[in-house]
Amino acid sequence: MAMMEDSWINTRYHLGTISQPDVDPMKVRPLDPTDARAYQRLRLLALQESPTAFSASHADEAGRTIDEVATRITPAADGSICTLGIFEGDELVVFVAVIHPQREKVRHGAELAGMYVAPTFRRRGFGSALLEGAVAHARSIAGVRQIKLGVNATNAEARALYQSIGFASYGVEPDALQVDGTFYGEERYVLRLDHLA
Repeated sequence: MAMMEDSWINTRYHLGTISQPDVDPMKVRPLDPTDARAYQRLRLLALQESPTAFSASHADEAGRTIDEVATRITPAADGSICTLGIFEGDELVVFVAVIHPQREKVRHGAELAGMYVAPTFRRRGFGSALLEGAVAHARSIAGVRQIKLGVNATNAEARALYQSIGFASYGVEPDALQVDGTFYGEERYVLRLDHLA
């Protein structure tokens, strides 16, 4: 993956790094096993603070060992599965998984999953920077023409973020998630990369 990293991580805004006046650039990078503790800390916060944003629960994840977490976030050698993040100092503040299916009939698509921005880093450009990096990564995978994602249909802030990057809604799955006896729909989005070329 090292060659692929050079082509998209160390570039400016549209390919994963955002510069703002008087602020260090936000560097989007793939997480690796050495990031397991930082990832698990933020992941557990995400599941506790935003339980309606994820299909996993805090109870599902709290018992995972650091070795299990390290395995989970280890990027595939070909870049087809990776978790991207941005650190502020030593603290992981935002992450998202990029998944590129290997089956021939669906290899033209990629999916973003499990995005989360720590509460104190919201509305500061971290989410947008991470999404731009994730889109750049997906675009760097040969043959990928579109990126899909799902979001809780009641999460207006997340929906607005995805729409600002160019994702378009194509439907809502009713009652996709049940949390504490309440059902939530999942709105599905797609970003057509072939339309952006």
